[in-house]
Amino acid sequence: MRILAIETATSLGSVALLEDDRPVRSIDEEVPRRHLEWLAPAIQRLLADADWQPAQVQGIAVSVGPGGFTSLRIGIATAAAWARARRVPAAGVSTLAALAAGVEATGAICPMLDARRGEVAAALFARDGAEPRRLRDDLVAPLDQVLAWLPADEQVTFAGDALATYAGGIAAGLGRRAIIAPKAQWAPRAVHVGRLAWQRLARGEHDDLYYLWPVYARAPVT
Repeated sequence: MRILAIETATSLGSVALLEDDRPVRSIDEEVPRRHLEWLAPAIQRLLADADWQPAQVQGIAVSVGPGGFTSLRIGIATAAAWARARRVPAAGVSTLAALAAGVEATGAICPMLDARRGEVAAALFARDGAEPRRLRDDLVAPLDQVLAWLPADEQVTFAGDALATYAGGIAAGLGRRAIIAPKAQWAPRAVHVGRLAWQRLARGEHDDLYYLWPVYARAPVT
């Protein structure tokens, strides 16, 4: 199956093409507050680089959050519009799951995004095979609450943009139990969104496009 994957939950805009779970081409660029003008041209450039026609895309994968309010809506709206127009299935993927899938580590993995206002959005996964296995649902809370929520006797690998602010607090709270992933692994990428979505699409599973909604860390400020 030829898949177009879209990731717009953070300041890193990311799009990728995959054949089943095998990456073909990807574009990853820092585009803070510029996802709207960036996304469509990036997809066009991606298809041209791979010498694919739009009609050759057989499935859409998209990150659904948690993440930025506006940027998530842009990615999901683009994915849904493409799927409707081309009559292909679409599958939403947790941003935290995609982030965990990009961490090159075994054992417990805690992807963590900055939810602002003194809180982080986190989840817990275990990696003992090709893809991480979810252990706990998403949690949005202050850092100390998240650290107390983690297993008390295991090393945990952390990744995500929250580390830019909270890496020191994690190290102080967990000591040697905390492993900080390399900075190159702190952003969710479309390649991993596509791989996770392919697992569902290959089983014939997909999302109803009218119920493909963003999962925000919290309600937007009005």
